[in-house]
Amino acid sequence: MTMKFFILGFFPLLLASVAPAQTASSGPPITRPRTDECAISGIVVKLAGSEPVKTAMVQLQNLQDLAHTVSVVTDVSGRFELKGIDPGRYRLKVSRTGFVTQEYGQRTPNDPGAEIRLSPGQNLRDLLFRLIPWGVIAGRVLDEEGEPLPWAQVSALREVYSNGKRRLSPEALVPTNDLGEFRLFGLKPGRYFVSARYKAGLHIVGRGEVREDESDDSRPEFMPIYYPNSPDPARASTIALKAGEEISTVEILLRPVTTYRVRGRVYNMVAGRRSNTGVIVQLEQRNSNIASGSPDRQLNVENTDGSFEIAGVLPGSYTLSAFWFEDGRRYQARQSVEAGNADVEGVNLTIVPGITVPGRIVWDGKPSLDRDELLVSITPADSRVSFNAPARVVGNLFALKDVFDGTYRLRVIGQSKDCYVKSIRYGSSDKIESGFTVFRGTQSSLEVTISSRGARIQGAVTDKDNLPVTGVWVVLVPDEAHRDQSRLFQKAATDQFGHYLLRGVVPGDYKIFSWDEVEDGAWEDPDFLRTFEDRGQKISVEEGDAKTADIVTIRTKVSQ
Repeated sequence: MTMKFFILGFFPLLLASVAPAQTASSGPPITRPRTDECAISGIVVKLAGSEPVKTAMVQLQNLQDLAHTVSVVTDVSGRFELKGIDPGRYRLKVSRTGFVTQEYGQRTPNDPGAEIRLSPGQNLRDLLFRLIPWGVIAGRVLDEEGEPLPWAQVSALREVYSNGKRRLSPEALVPTNDLGEFRLFGLKPGRYFVSARYKAGLHIVGRGEVREDESDDSRPEFMPIYYPNSPDPARASTIALKAGEEISTVEILLRPVTTYRVRGRVYNMVAGRRSNTGVIVQLEQRNSNIASGSPDRQLNVENTDGSFEIAGVLPGSYTLSAFWFEDGRRYQARQSVEAGNADVEGVNLTIVPGITVPGRIVWDGKPSLDRDELLVSITPADSRVSFNAPARVVGNLFALKDVFDGTYRLRVIGQSKDCYVKSIRYGSSDKIESGFTVFRGTQSSLEVTISSRGARIQGAVTDKDNLPVTGVWVVLVPDEAHRDQSRLFQKAATDQFGHYLLRGVVPGDYKIFSWDEVEDGAWEDPDFLRTFEDRGQKISVEEGDAKTADIVTIRTKVSQ
């Protein structure tokens, strides 16, 4: 019997720990006048009936020092008090097993929450948190004979926005028991897709821990089915879950599906390498609507001749990759694979070293950093998985190592919030919008221009009664000709006074929106934005501008 253990990175953490007393991160004591010390106090109750919630954890995070967190637990009356707090910027959240974690300023679990700004000596009193109970979706998974199916993997998924497109994001994952029963708990209110799948030998045994038992092959693999009975999520039914609701009648019938195998061989062409073992082969589905960020299949090549076989492959379009690591270097091969109604045979992957792409940073304006160092990172434009480590900028120079053929998107980390990437030039190409493309054999370098004179836009958000609105998104949307560029969109949450600040805005024409309730990223969906197009406030900025725009929040259909 062969067993393998690995961790599912997206498995949610559902249990909140409880602190026995007020705690803080370690560090040298800071002497300050007692008159400058701040305090925060309030009460935590249940959403329905306002019953006090005891032993809820209240955590205050310092936004100027993210490692510094102070926490207390509520008493039997649901009350809490945080004392001896330095003036500054904070976020406050409350968590308790059995309830959805809530942040100060949130009116729904999808809101961003509000930053708290404490002035010297301020005492913020009478804060009220109404905790929403977890929801539960439960039911059974049956096989094609109507028999209970143990060890099926059942997921609750929610639609999220990613670069303007809707994708399904796993919120919870559980196995079925010996009766084929499952219980998805810890869910916040909303609409969910529920899917079930089965692979022989794949057993979820703990918090994200999976045991793979290759000797357990008594059943065929079952295609993922979305409730009530569709392999296509576009044709599935969603389940509307209310706060604290338990829906226990969800039944999913799984049927066997014909899967195929991808067979091939890895050739390691690295100088001095005599064995092909130790290479990782990975199969990743292209254009997937599941935003899990993990590959579909992954295995280690164990045969000395480099041969491999990937089983359980469903029809579709894939990217097949091979990776090998030695002495801190990465070697790679990639190619496209189309799986139809037959096994894919004779796929050859030749492992070769990547190239080093040199680059330099050019500052337009005075250099401005938020961190001790500046980093440059790249990600493949056609993959959810990246192995490239960020490159450290020394002086104004950097070097991206182990870069292979393909198109990449570049990101700079560490510049101040007033900066923006003005241009990216690779060789003779200057295409910041679509990324840069690397071809083996070319000797090109990168030139990244950063402007430290990004525009600022600030203001206040009020409702129709002219009252400040806390904890909502303020979104800067580029003009219609540039809405395919995600880098131009900006967002900020309002603080406890309804104020917002957008920094590092790229010069151009925009509209500002704020909704009382909106899914994060929905504004990059043209269909969503079309409904509100005429309600955005127009604004144009140039480099170095500092403008003020007060806006009225838009009521969405959900809240009407």
